[in-house]
Amino acid sequence: MALRDLALFTIVMGLVPVILMRPWVGILGWYWVGLMSPHGLTWGFMRTFPLAMVIGGTTLVAVFLAKDRRPLPMTREMLLLCLFLAWVTVTSVFAVSPDGAWEQWIKLVKILAITFVAPMLIFGERRVVPLLLVITGSIAFYGFKGGIFAILTGGQHQVLGPPRSFLEGNTYIGMAMVMILPMILATARMFHHRWLDWGIPRLQRWMRPLGWGAYATFWLTAIAILATYSRGAFLGILAVAPFLFLRMRRKGMLVALAFVLVSVVGVTVPDKLMERWESIRHYQEDTSAMQRIQSWGVNWNMALERPLTGMGFNHEGMGYNWWIQYAEFEGTWRFALSPHSTYFQLMGQHGFTGLGIYLLLMGAMLATLHRIQMTARRRTGQAWLEEYAWAVKVGLIGFLVAGAFLDMAYFELVYALVALTVILRRELDEGTVPATQAAVAADEEGAPGPRFPDFVVAPGSGRPGGRQ
Repeated sequence: MALRDLALFTIVMGLVPVILMRPWVGILGWYWVGLMSPHGLTWGFMRTFPLAMVIGGTTLVAVFLAKDRRPLPMTREMLLLCLFLAWVTVTSVFAVSPDGAWEQWIKLVKILAITFVAPMLIFGERRVVPLLLVITGSIAFYGFKGGIFAILTGGQHQVLGPPRSFLEGNTYIGMAMVMILPMILATARMFHHRWLDWGIPRLQRWMRPLGWGAYATFWLTAIAILATYSRGAFLGILAVAPFLFLRMRRKGMLVALAFVLVSVVGVTVPDKLMERWESIRHYQEDTSAMQRIQSWGVNWNMALERPLTGMGFNHEGMGYNWWIQYAEFEGTWRFALSPHSTYFQLMGQHGFTGLGIYLLLMGAMLATLHRIQMTARRRTGQAWLEEYAWAVKVGLIGFLVAGAFLDMAYFELVYALVALTVILRRELDEGTVPATQAAVAADEEGAPGPRFPDFVVAPGSGRPGGRQ
């Protein structure tokens, strides 16, 4: 019996009583299991162990027992998510492949369950920041690991996600790392600038080293994204790169270092990776690219035939001969039935109505996150709140750009960002403090410093426990 399996089993079963006593820990465990998929790193009995069922089931039981449970905040994001769930239920009723439709509907409901439960249990810095770290770390682990692998192999082999998980393959892990990359940078800045006083002196001394480690993970993850050879992930990182560059300090040094590496050291893009990128420009010669164009036409024509409800989930189950009748051309391949685009996927499955609701949800999230980013520091003094709102927003932009070429409408990480948006919005609304109090301290960049967590006494306050 492998030690990894025993270790994972011990951790999971050890979490059960903790979750029953502190239900909010179950949200952390749920996202850890759902996003990192640790069972994919084992080789024995834990590969088929129902991790999500154990953690998720325990958390749902604990929710009903929790005394500090909050009402579900009915923000516009939550209302639109409820509307989206209601609409895909309607489209499942009218689906051309009912069995496959309800099977996918159940999977989506399981994903949305945690999205609705998380804001009920996660509130306050003591809970919000650990959740941010768990979501970030669950994907950053593969960025760190994949970046080292890419460097050691000279980028000649693909970086893949863990098997038997939603991250399996290069496309999904590439997209996940694109979405998390800004959050890794926000985490590095939070540790480096010590925006939070955790109330543990020994831990405070490790903040800077933790920040350096997060910065290293950021760069390794960027390398790992390129080494996935996913063209969708490549377009995603192109979309987020300008936002990341503008957020960084010492931009001149970064430009100079890049110049030295390319012109002096002679660092170049691996030939295999360059060939993959070149296929974007010469798409007519690439079978995969032409399959995308064919699939887009298919889903567009399906939406034209049934503009309100589309064909429902998993309409591909009707078979190739039914599917190809909606195509503008057939090509030399068969059974390439993937929609190859989030937007065409929604269009073909749920009609223009479903696509519209989804886009409204994404737009509402971007607007909310931008408002938090612009006002958090001034209204609450919480530098971390501003930073993570920016990070979630940029990660969402990366998803929206890359999603044009990848069918990821039900990607679990997207709905994690929905939950984070709702949680961060409530932190902004409930964390407002007077302007004089928000400006008590200044961080290293000259901006107002962070508000101290409710469970930590501000240094020099003269109150018991404060440093004099």
